[in-house]
Amino acid sequence: MAEAGPKAEAAGVGTDTATAVTAAPTMSRTISDTVPLPAVDGMPEGTTASTGGDTPEETAESTPGGAVGTTPGGADSGADSGADSGADSGGDSESPAKPGGADSGADSGGDSESPAKPGGGRRRGSHRSAPANGRARRRRRRTVIGVVAAGLVLMLGALGLVALTTGSGDQRRTSGTAAPSPRPAIGTADAPPAPEPTEPEPTADGPAAPGVRWPSGTNANPPLDIWAWDRWTGRASDIAVVFTVRNNWQHIVFSDWPLSNYPKSVFPGQVSIAQPLFPESGNERSCANGQYDQYWAAFGQTLIRNGRPDAIVRLGWEYNGNWFWWHPRNTETWKTCFQRAVTAIRSMAPGVLIDFNVSAHRDRMTNGDDVWAAYPGDDYVDIVSSDVYDSYPPSTTTELFDEQCNVPSGTCTVINFARAHGKKFAVPEWGLARADRHGGGDNSLFIEKMHDLFDQNRDILAYEAYFNTAESNNVRSSLLNPQLHPNSAQKYLELFGAPASGGGV
Repeated sequence: MAEAGPKAEAAGVGTDTATAVTAAPTMSRTISDTVPLPAVDGMPEGTTASTGGDTPEETAESTPGGAVGTTPGGADSGADSGADSGADSGGDSESPAKPGGADSGADSGGDSESPAKPGGGRRRGSHRSAPANGRARRRRRRTVIGVVAAGLVLMLGALGLVALTTGSGDQRRTSGTAAPSPRPAIGTADAPPAPEPTEPEPTADGPAAPGVRWPSGTNANPPLDIWAWDRWTGRASDIAVVFTVRNNWQHIVFSDWPLSNYPKSVFPGQVSIAQPLFPESGNERSCANGQYDQYWAAFGQTLIRNGRPDAIVRLGWEYNGNWFWWHPRNTETWKTCFQRAVTAIRSMAPGVLIDFNVSAHRDRMTNGDDVWAAYPGDDYVDIVSSDVYDSYPPSTTTELFDEQCNVPSGTCTVINFARAHGKKFAVPEWGLARADRHGGGDNSLFIEKMHDLFDQNRDILAYEAYFNTAESNNVRSSLLNPQLHPNSAQKYLELFGAPASGGGV
């Protein structure tokens, strides 16, 4: 990594305004208005409790066997208002009993014989032969029956009110789509209190538990000692990030170094090798015309010769920066160059994994095009990755980290892009940056936030590698040999150290 220059709550749950609950019955209504007497001959009981609220006012059409103003189920309610007036109208046809009516059907039946009517109806012809004192006794019987009926009405009314309050409360809790309320429903004061809410489960946004549950490693160009890094962290590295010497084609594609230092018999982990698209003497136009195809086919053979036919190749890495010569001049030409190089490498090493690598904090390329305009297409990419350092500006707060992560070239954007394209993502280089050149220095928060990011996205994380360097012309991110940032080194060991272990790509 050459140093970069400066950049150019839902309402309705547990509230008092739940509209799904109907109003409780008002006390101005009589008991007999809300709880009618049971019907006879197997007719179902009428009740308002099952509706969870008031029923509509009765009308002549909605009250069976009664007129406006009558009391359903009242005994002899029509005795003084023409209950017997229909007796002289003649007719012998039988009519069935009407629930809740006294003699209301007599006008249409005349003197026809009909069975006794519920609620105190009289037998046919009894009024013609009864003596005067019989009428007095009948009135007394009516009085007694009325008192008894009134008592029954009061008792049933009380039971109805209990059913109304408890039944409607239960219905409000189980019907409809309204969410349950932590408060007791109206009329359920004696119900047991709601259980205390349990502690919510940790979310993906919270701090991740210590440990490494994904492939992790570091940069490993000799003379750097990856085994010293392993001893320090207490775990074996899963990935070694290396770079070829890039001054000519001989070193770029034919040389065995540095792959020869990492045969699988010595380092069983994966290798990620960074490659320029051409040496400084080359150009994207010649590459796009196929003049470099033979070189990239030769590099495929070099991978096989060194036992790494499945290596990760980070081709044209950090193309959106201005510090490497292979940044795009003409974006379409550059894309064609990239595609030809991939095709040539795969012609010799079909198992190779191509890593399309973006430098964070550079939303536009040097030619002014958007950073993602250079994407060569899904057929030419296996991994989409981000190189990110704590700089321009440093992530001294969580808010700044999130802001940086979500810019067009940010690591979060890279992750989202990878998911959208069905690719793995990686962070081949990440680390602290020197405070004297726009970096955050010994900023342990950056270490913590990167660990959280890896853990939250480990389902598609191909690998990550801390870039550990103390070079004077570089970011000076070193946590080991020498330890330039002691607080961050301690945080790294807490989160990335043993006994965690990584996994294969």
